[in-house]
Amino acid sequence: MATTTPFYGWSVPTSTDLVKDGASAIEILGDSIDASMNTALGTKKAGMVLINTTTFSAVASQSFNNVFSSTYENYYAILRVTASADTAGSLRFRVGGADNSTSNYNRQTLTAASTTVSATSTSSQTSYSLGTVVSTEETFELFFFRPQLTSKTVFGFRRWKDTTNEIQIVEGFFNATTVFDGFTLLPTSPQTLSGVISIYGYNI
Repeated sequence: MATTTPFYGWSVPTSTDLVKDGASAIEILGDSIDASMNTALGTKKAGMVLINTTTFSAVASQSFNNVFSSTYENYYAILRVTASADTAGSLRFRVGGADNSTSNYNRQTLTAASTTVSATSTSSQTSYSLGTVVSTEETFELFFFRPQLTSKTVFGFRRWKDTTNEIQIVEGFFNATTVFDGFTLLPTSPQTLSGVISIYGYNI
């Protein structure tokens, strides 16, 4: 005789049920799980979905094409990166395989070191500054809000700088309603970058 699970009330067979009823029981259980997950998530997709993972080594620049689409409104990325030598790093949005280097990148930075907090602001730049990327591996958390919509794209990142024991938080926006499908990471020549990045879409 069938019973139900304690939390979701899914119908499951018991050890005394006939073997011939197994296929029907599994079908009912599968339908119940599917319905419960759809109710819980409000969608058939998970809340955050891996779109792309790329490993790169000693590159003068690294571009990511077609990672932003109409499927997701917002994006998150984890970047582990090392420079060939300490270098000023930057990020540019791109569309159709080309970087956007117009003077529309605005940025606000908070840096905390020991008990001191400082702030800087830049506007009308041709890229977002990532600060100094060093020759020991660092981890960045990157955030992209609405890059695929006809609105101002918001960008941000945070990181811990081992070399100076600093926390850095950056928020900014692209001051034009341009639709983007990717971005490029850039060191300052002649330095190169090596690392790995995973890009996720937020499902809302």
